[in-house]
Amino acid sequence: ASEHLAWITGWTDDLDGRALEAALDRAQTRALLRFAHPPAGSRPPRVLKNPRWLRPFELFARALGVPGGDEADPTPVLAVVVPLLFGYMFGDVGQGLVLVLVGVWLMRRHELARLLVACGASAMAFGFLFGSLFGVEHLIPALWLHPLEQPLTVLVVPLIFAVGLLSLGQLLSGLGALWRGRLGEWLLVDAGFLVMYLGLVARVTLPDAGGWLGWLPLVGLVWYLVGAYLVAHRLLGALTALARLAEHGLQLLTNTLSFARVGAFALAHAALSAAIVTMADAAPLWAAAVILVLGNLVVILLEGLVVSIQTTRLVLFEFFNRFLRGTGRLFVPLSPPSGLLAEQPAATVASALSRNGPASPAPAASLSRPLASGDVA
Repeated sequence: ASEHLAWITGWTDDLDGRALEAALDRAQTRALLRFAHPPAGSRPPRVLKNPRWLRPFELFARALGVPGGDEADPTPVLAVVVPLLFGYMFGDVGQGLVLVLVGVWLMRRHELARLLVACGASAMAFGFLFGSLFGVEHLIPALWLHPLEQPLTVLVVPLIFAVGLLSLGQLLSGLGALWRGRLGEWLLVDAGFLVMYLGLVARVTLPDAGGWLGWLPLVGLVWYLVGAYLVAHRLLGALTALARLAEHGLQLLTNTLSFARVGAFALAHAALSAAIVTMADAAPLWAAAVILVLGNLVVILLEGLVVSIQTTRLVLFEFFNRFLRGTGRLFVPLSPPSGLLAEQPAATVASALSRNGPASPAPAASLSRPLASGDVA
């Protein structure tokens, strides 16, 4: 920069330059805008392009970093998974409604409050399924079951959900392998591992099943070992794959069983609510009202925090480790110089540029559409 010239180089998500040109025109700034191909070996920053209602769920992926160019953005999946997990563990119509109202009140100030609205709505839905209204289970009929009356079912359902979710994680890993140009290796090895996993689950859940279903685990094992031999082109590769199979198999088993805590917390939530209602029934009318109000407040604050932590833990450590490494680089918009803010509106152009671009102008690719670099002189 000098007294009469400023040269800005960086990445931008304005692919055709129209937004930058419009900003320059509005500022009545004389400028030249140039786009070029990225230099070899450059590492473009990434921008997650999701609708506004999905953006709060990007929080979970960003906890591990930005998904790289060869990794799938899990945000759309999380918009379904996170509310389901939270609602199952926090199923109550009244308590869920409180979360929705608080979330709506906070939405204008904090974008992340949309998470509270989504999770509260899910808690209300499961509250109708469990027949629970502020912990009282005789005011509305249960559309499915009362958790404390059928605890085994409450524990088993999350395990079935875990099998589907972890299998989806394996498939997303295959999608990443396709983008890296290694789909053949994934089909030879990891696809066999997935078949073996689903076959073992089928044998456990359907012990009387026969025919091809009974042979599915063995088919998956042979598939995995033969694929490992073909990839390594030697017997040692297949033997090494056996050790890796034991490690990954134990890890996947642990990941699956971890989802039993979803049912456990659902039972704990129901038990705590039942204890509060029992205390209220044994107290005088005025004391019962105080116990119900304070008890539900404690449940919303305490259980809500615990359930949120457990939901986050399951997503980050059980689901993401199937496919997400977070190797991408975050796109950080360039802040305009403070001196320009007071003197001319041309500084608004800088908000569309990133300060973490290379020295040479270049375009980059994101998960849904490419970034480009721009030189503004």
